[in-house]
Amino acid sequence: MKLIKNWIFKDESSPPIDHKTARTRAILFSLPFAIVAILALILLLHDEVGSGFHMEKQRAMGLLSAAIVCGGLIALIFGISAKKHALNTSTVKSDDERPWLKRKDWADGRITSSSRKAVLLLWIFVVFWCAASAVIFLFIVLPQLNQGHHAALIALIFPVIGLALFFFTLNTTLAWRRFGQSIFEMAAVPAAPGSTLEGKIQVKTKLRPQHGLHLRLSCVRRTTTGKLNNPQKTEKILWQDEKWLRADLPQTDLNATDIPIYFKLPNNLPESTPSSGDGIHWKLEASAKLRGPNFHAAFEVPVFKLPETPPVSNDPTAPYQMSLDEVRQQIRSHIQVNDSPGGGKEFIFPAARNPGFASGATAFWLVWIGVIAFMFWKHAPPIFPLVFGAISLLMAVFSFDLWFRYSRVVVTPEQVKIETSWLGIKKVCAFATSDVVDFLTDVGATAGHMVYYDLKVQTLNRKESTLAKNLNSKPEADWLVQKMTAAIKPPS
Repeated sequence: MKLIKNWIFKDESSPPIDHKTARTRAILFSLPFAIVAILALILLLHDEVGSGFHMEKQRAMGLLSAAIVCGGLIALIFGISAKKHALNTSTVKSDDERPWLKRKDWADGRITSSSRKAVLLLWIFVVFWCAASAVIFLFIVLPQLNQGHHAALIALIFPVIGLALFFFTLNTTLAWRRFGQSIFEMAAVPAAPGSTLEGKIQVKTKLRPQHGLHLRLSCVRRTTTGKLNNPQKTEKILWQDEKWLRADLPQTDLNATDIPIYFKLPNNLPESTPSSGDGIHWKLEASAKLRGPNFHAAFEVPVFKLPETPPVSNDPTAPYQMSLDEVRQQIRSHIQVNDSPGGGKEFIFPAARNPGFASGATAFWLVWIGVIAFMFWKHAPPIFPLVFGAISLLMAVFSFDLWFRYSRVVVTPEQVKIETSWLGIKKVCAFATSDVVDFLTDVGATAGHMVYYDLKVQTLNRKESTLAKNLNSKPEADWLVQKMTAAIKPPS
């Protein structure tokens, strides 16, 4: 749902949209209405083409008119948005040496999270989507069901999507009414690799989070593949860091909240892309669980190399950060760390540690199985069930691993022993500590902008072996690396 909001309804501070991207979006979101229009034409001409559809011409004309109006509205929204961005960006001069000046919000160092106009446009889109879905259901699905054509049930996907869009928009509206527009004010523009991202998020209301504030900074590579009429957008998280702040932050305004921001940036990652399309995007997020709508704000921040990298300052958020025990309690960690004979440490990673992630993956797999079953029921060409079945097998293995992988790692001054089992099927390997170069974390599975980390050990031949998978907290993963590194040192 967030993808739809961010894809169509940009804020005033958003980067300009290129013509190809705007045209692609208009085509994609007008496609359902174009399909409805084609169906309406078939209904009008069923006597000539000999189709199996039957409907009064007056109703078919109404269906065709509704499709044309809805599709025209989508094109109009995109046209106005593209024109507005073109006018706004025409006043910003391009500077190849300082590319962050291409965006007004980056140049000002004040980046907004959302706008009331975005919520209004989102409601307009939802209303017309639901209206078109209702027309499809009343004039296509119901008549076909009455004639015994149960295959028409596939069209119910449009009302289901509309219902999900409605609840998402309602939640977005309630959050907007409560929190308004948040602003991230940067301490220095831009942030530089090898230095820090600093500033504060200004929220126009008093936040009273139940379990503190969660901050996350991600470096994402966005790519688009496929043809113009069927583009596929993918996002790969190259790097991510997070921290938890206590709820009792010092405040100067009783009716507002200032959230301090401080992240150290690695120096081996690429710079930001000013445009909203493909490229590198650095995303800052702040969230908190509250009574009622939860708080969430996202900002795209500029990260660019400078002739001289600014020095790394002290972390002003250090006094307000949660302790590791508090973080582990917050994320409900089930990882156990015990003392091992010989001065080492034993790390136990139980199965089904992430029930939410595992349940979501399993539910998606079951839906995929339903699609395959529908193909068999409708006698689809064999190639389609075979391809979908192969993908389903991979999804089944992934879900099985999430539910049943159990890992036990014993680190002593003599060796590193790894035991991995699935329902009693065990795999064991060991390394001498003299062959161990380093323990490290690596980005593993991702779900949206949520990253799960893998723990690995690197040996002298640069070979990496997985110790544990799908850790859902970067602070905990880094803490485990520190514990493992300390455990291979002989006791003094």
